[in-house]
Amino acid sequence: MRNRLRKLALFLLSLTFMMSVLIVQGAKAAATEDAQRAGTITGRIMIKGAGVLSNGYVVFYEAARDLPPSEKYERTPDYVRPLDDEGRFSAELPAGRYYIRAVKRRSGERIGPPVDGDYIFRSVDEAGSPKEYLVEAGKVLDIGEAGAAVVMKLGENRKQTVLTAIKGVIRDSAGKPVPDAVVVAFREQAAQSKPVFASEKTGKDGRYLLRVVPGTYYLRARTGFSSGPPETGQIVGYYGAAEPTPVTVKEGEVRSGVNFGVLLFPGRGNLSGTVPRVNR
Repeated sequence: MRNRLRKLALFLLSLTFMMSVLIVQGAKAAATEDAQRAGTITGRIMIKGAGVLSNGYVVFYEAARDLPPSEKYERTPDYVRPLDDEGRFSAELPAGRYYIRAVKRRSGERIGPPVDGDYIFRSVDEAGSPKEYLVEAGKVLDIGEAGAAVVMKLGENRKQTVLTAIKGVIRDSAGKPVPDAVVVAFREQAAQSKPVFASEKTGKDGRYLLRVVPGTYYLRARTGFSSGPPETGQIVGYYGAAEPTPVTVKEGEVRSGVNFGVLLFPGRGNLSGTVPRVNR
């Protein structure tokens, strides 16, 4: 009996070892395959009449995923990479076509709509449309000095014409307005999908304005422009009661009264907001 148990233990041990080796080899093969499918894009961002855009961020949008970035709305980026002291960047990205922007925020945040005083660079073609860059697998695309960033002028972002948007108030479980919250729009209900558009931060009154294009969206609120799973103490919430409720907005419509509540993430599970909508 002991010999049988000993043999069984040895078999299980060897099986575990073999599975570990296969898993490691599989992970290495996957990493190699991913690297073979990726390309690199490099460049440098300047500031108009003032040198280089140092220590900011360059932002990439997959052209195939959704609409190009625009002044009419704030599309959420797919990849964000840092700029060094000389305004240079080097980013390894999956092969494909990308739109590029760069920003240096006074707040130091990586993503989100630019505000007064931020440096902003938008790469456009001769017609003024967002320019596409082709990143090819296994190749390096050097775009050189990709133009010059300018300072967002006082009130410029507030004067933008709001063509299509959703707006409302974010409140906590006590019914008080929540400042510094960001509302993001998803095309799908699943929380694992990527958000498409983001609002500016709410003010002390908890009001948000989310610029979008015509369509149907699922809305969620988070603390600032945080990404990834929520952390303990961050606010989370979605528009809807028992489950996320879609919001449809038409061309040229500003859908108002889309108010909802948030709560503090307790630090366990995959909660992304379970409080009912607040209509106040």
